[in-house]
Amino acid sequence: MILTAFFWGVGTLQADGEENPHYTQIKGDALKAVFFDTMMLGEYRLFRGDSQTYTYTEFHFANGTTDYIEGADKREEGLWNIIGDDKICYQYPKSENYRQIYCFLVYQIQGCYYKFSPYDMTLTGPINWDRWTSRAVRKGSGASCADAFS
Repeated sequence: MILTAFFWGVGTLQADGEENPHYTQIKGDALKAVFFDTMMLGEYRLFRGDSQTYTYTEFHFANGTTDYIEGADKREEGLWNIIGDDKICYQYPKSENYRQIYCFLVYQIQGCYYKFSPYDMTLTGPINWDRWTSRAVRKGSGASCADAFS
């Protein structure tokens, strides 16, 4: 994917463990508003071997359920919720592959939303800004992760 190749060339945006003024953490009602009744068009930082892709879509229904599609064939029904003030969490109860609860802290830059795992965090932000798990834009927003660095 050309977009992914472009970002691998960007390099580290800030030294490990330092605050990054370009990203804003999304919390509370703002975090809920980003995902509420929204289709996210995303990509993973690492290639997904099972589905042979980097890309996914996930619709976050207002009732707390999701429709997750990875690659051409992998589809999961899920649940989403905001935990505390700063984490979005997912669970896929019927899945044979995803059996745990997955939580992320979300940072944004110009409409591109980056998810970081809690174990990759320090008190001031991610240990390394290049270690995001996935990133996505809201379908129909006109935003692009490429725009964040142009």
